[in-house]
Amino acid sequence: MSEVYSELEAANSLHPKIKTTIQINEKKNCHFDIVYVLPASVFVDPYQLQDLAPLIGKATVFGEHDLELPLEKVKEWRGSIVFLRQETTSPVMQVTLPLHLRYQQPSEHLDKQPITIQAPWAGWTCGGGSDSLWPPIEHELISSPQVDSSAIFRRLSNDPTPLILSVPIGKVQDATVVTYGTFVSVVLCTLWIVYAVYLSVRKRRRLEAKGKRRKSE
Repeated sequence: MSEVYSELEAANSLHPKIKTTIQINEKKNCHFDIVYVLPASVFVDPYQLQDLAPLIGKATVFGEHDLELPLEKVKEWRGSIVFLRQETTSPVMQVTLPLHLRYQQPSEHLDKQPITIQAPWAGWTCGGGSDSLWPPIEHELISSPQVDSSAIFRRLSNDPTPLILSVPIGKVQDATVVTYGTFVSVVLCTLWIVYAVYLSVRKRRRLEAKGKRRKSE
């Protein structure tokens, strides 16, 4: 039986989650780290992970994590890698990592785009001289100054089955409707704001006129 098993929650939405169950057979006097390798279509919110630290552990993100960019604007095509360092461990652990999907380019034929995510893995980081550096994981997004070459990472066995999710995408044939609909909405909202300002100014002038008449009397 694999010691690390992961599954997707809300796999067909723009905000899925990876739920990872970890069975630890032995406890070591080392750091316990969970590693997620994410494609460019998927990203995490570092600020959200900071708020969730008591539940998921201390998070460090390498690579692309811009919160606003659609997929075609992403500069780091290799995606990102996420480390979750656990403060405490138990024989059976469950960690849920919230994800966000980037908006895809519209398509003429597809309603959804499949995305493949490498199965997360975990293990013990032993040795090394600094808690702030990460273990020597072989990944092109992590440079040598960011890891502790004197540390040893003892990886647990895991289920290597990749995780498959799908992201909804727009249709090219709907682009005209969306463009004109957005334009009309902006114009109507602008007119409503102008009208509201006009009514406010008119009401204020009436109150000022009444005040002047009362003073003259």
